[in-house]
Amino acid sequence: MRENIVRSAAGLLALVVVAWAPPDARAQVPGPESFAQEPKTPVELWGAIDYLVRTGQARQAVPYLEKFQQSDPDDDALITIRDKFGAGSFLRLSDHPDTQKYAHPLVEKLAAASRKVSADPQRVERLVERLKLSPEERNYAVSRLRESGPHAVAPLVDAIVKERPATPERSRLVQSAGRLGRETVPAWVAVLDSPEPHLAADAATILGALGDPRAVPFLTYPAAAADSPAALKVASQVAIERLTGKPFDDQPTSPTKLLVDSASAFARHRFELPSDAVLVWKWDDQRQGPAPTKAVLTDVEEYFGIKLAEQALKLDPANREARATLTGLSLEKAIERVGFGNFPAKDQASLGRAMAEGPTVLADVLREAVAQNKTDLAAVAADALGKVTSNDRLSSDGRPHPLVDALSTPGRRLQLAAAKALVDMAPTEAFPGSSRVAPTLGRFVMNQGQPHAVVIDGNPTRGAATSGMLEQLGYESTLEQTGERGFQAATEAADVELILVSHSLTQGRWDLLDVLTNLRSDARTANLPLYIYGPRNLETTRAHLPINYPGVKFLIQTSDVKSLERQLGGRPAKLTDAERLDQARQAAALLAQIAGRPNSPFAADLSAAESALTAAISTPDAALSASSALGDVPTPDAQRALADAVLDPSRDPALRRSSAERLARSIQRFGPMVASDQEVKLLDAFKNDDDPEMHAALGMVVGTLRNDRRLGVKAQADPN
Repeated sequence: MRENIVRSAAGLLALVVVAWAPPDARAQVPGPESFAQEPKTPVELWGAIDYLVRTGQARQAVPYLEKFQQSDPDDDALITIRDKFGAGSFLRLSDHPDTQKYAHPLVEKLAAASRKVSADPQRVERLVERLKLSPEERNYAVSRLRESGPHAVAPLVDAIVKERPATPERSRLVQSAGRLGRETVPAWVAVLDSPEPHLAADAATILGALGDPRAVPFLTYPAAAADSPAALKVASQVAIERLTGKPFDDQPTSPTKLLVDSASAFARHRFELPSDAVLVWKWDDQRQGPAPTKAVLTDVEEYFGIKLAEQALKLDPANREARATLTGLSLEKAIERVGFGNFPAKDQASLGRAMAEGPTVLADVLREAVAQNKTDLAAVAADALGKVTSNDRLSSDGRPHPLVDALSTPGRRLQLAAAKALVDMAPTEAFPGSSRVAPTLGRFVMNQGQPHAVVIDGNPTRGAATSGMLEQLGYESTLEQTGERGFQAATEAADVELILVSHSLTQGRWDLLDVLTNLRSDARTANLPLYIYGPRNLETTRAHLPINYPGVKFLIQTSDVKSLERQLGGRPAKLTDAERLDQARQAAALLAQIAGRPNSPFAADLSAAESALTAAISTPDAALSASSALGDVPTPDAQRALADAVLDPSRDPALRRSSAERLARSIQRFGPMVASDQEVKLLDAFKNDDDPEMHAALGMVVGTLRNDRRLGVKAQADPN
């Protein structure tokens, strides 16, 4: 029951609906051969149309349909026709070829008229007044008010507050409101926020009578809060008992936990909207009643999710889960408002509030964002976490820190943010996973292209089809037919963000369990999204797999790209060329930062990034940082790449000088490893370069080369 309540609460949206009233007894009109009087008014014309269509004479109805359209009936006429003949009279037009083309336009026109009339405040007010009359009048008014859905609530609120509490007149209005449809629930939930305790209590009573469990989370805070007005508290508790079948004190979940779970449902997108735009009902202090606000998905998540999380914290200010949910949702919406590239520059306040929650809560936010594949939120959380975490906590419990786990989690923005956070923390001792930082930065320096996906399937036709669809979604896809080769591709390729494994592996020595075991036990793939694809019944026949291999999910084999996209939860994030270049520059600068700290636990792994740095020295935006880092890599290729940069007169003078200084330092520390022809060229450049600064830098290089005995003869041969 609790799970259903939480999930349904996330669907509590104010929707405008059209409720069709049952038709009255249909008037019988004579056949076309015996009309005593030719139909003229819209109602008369429709009477003829309805009769002809129902009696199998649809073709004869066409002239009357043409006349009906030409008469351009107003909304009142359409509603009169609907009430007299029923909505089915319009729908039946689509059953016959002769009248089919008229069906859709007329149904749409009727629906628009119904929506307009049902929301007409004067009509609703007249019906509300009839709720004060005889039982027969009340029944009629209730049936018509149901057509107005949530738009009937505000006039009802006005009528209720005019009557004194606990009077028979007010009780009848509340009782009648409790007979309206569930479409009114969102508006009555808004009335719970009324500052008038008796009105809020009436709203709770009405919600209990409407019988919709979606209201339970919104009744929970007033039912549990110590400062709730007595009338509201009791009414909310009674309503919850009525909706769940259990007294409030016997509910299986604590009030705080229920509120947190409900807030999380909004944060995790666990609901669907009937359209891109809906109405959210909120209490309007100026109007003194509920008022609708147009909203889209992100507005719904923010309003309800944050509201429920804040209520949970009011009940239990120290609740860690509630703090993490509120912090994550607030950060996510702040990023959406200003854009990832503008955060936190255009919203420092949101970042400040998040950092104030401390490392424990931010670590929870990071883990949850990773689990929900919210890579932008995860990147921001990683950055914030690095700013408030002391470096001695990186190895406090012997397990990889969440920032280390993020290094192998899909999402380039997240990986770079995590690596930067770890470097900026300036740890002095190795910790679990520290050897992964420099190689991760090396991949960014190489300025990679599309995100990578690996498909493992022994059936080449099926595997190729799956791989092709992934490429349509924006992945660079690799297909391997054996588990061994698939594992190798997933662990060795740069920037793998997704792995798909067929449920039936018939090639190679590894079966499905071998593949899953190895992929989940290797640090490079442990956090990657991993899907097993096959027939729909996998969740039943292989139900143990997600239990034994946490994070593994099932995917139904499909030939439809959109279906695959839905199951994967979207497409990979697209980065512009400018953003990739900026990431390369940042990564090279971070590697240079590592190189400048000989005692850093990352310095020993700089050689793993050598190939990337030697390539980056030819990239204008990253060249200076790359040259700085290469000076601390003890390999021949590193020195030779620096020498090439020094000797190239077309390169930027600042880069040539920097490379010369780093080359001299490298030779001092590791000995000369430049090529023989480079030694000669460096000496020639020193003799011939007339730029004072460059000449001095080249002199430093030549001096370090002459300091080596092996070069003594060459150096003495030309002391100038």
